[in-house]
Amino acid sequence: MRHLLTLTFVSFGVLAQAQYGPEGGPYQPDSVSALVDHVHEDLNHGYSVWHISRRDRDRLNHAESQLRNFSAEWRKGRFDKGNLGDAINDTQHILDRNHLSGTERDALWSDVEQLRKMREAYDRHDIGRWWPCTVT
Repeated sequence: MRHLLTLTFVSFGVLAQAQYGPEGGPYQPDSVSALVDHVHEDLNHGYSVWHISRRDRDRLNHAESQLRNFSAEWRKGRFDKGNLGDAINDTQHILDRNHLSGTERDALWSDVEQLRKMREAYDRHDIGRWWPCTVT
């Protein structure tokens, strides 16, 4: 699974050159995919220290699935605000209703804030559509 995510994220970097050029920007696909990868890492680390219910774990797994779907759509040039919003909401629900503690909770909170900023940037049209090109 991790290798598949890594391959997906590398692909983002190659395809991003089509719209953003060599200098890129804070919301180019490879930067967005790096953030998604960071969220996954923080959640996986949190699972090793948090004692959460099966239902809450399922909710976080759903958030991870939504982020993977978001990444796949972004790679195709579509910023799927619905998948992103679902992931933010599911993760925020766990943060609001549980007694997570430690640096793992703080990292997850920071991740949610960054995801929100990305969604807000899209709403402000700071993130435009990009269209993948054929890479030879």
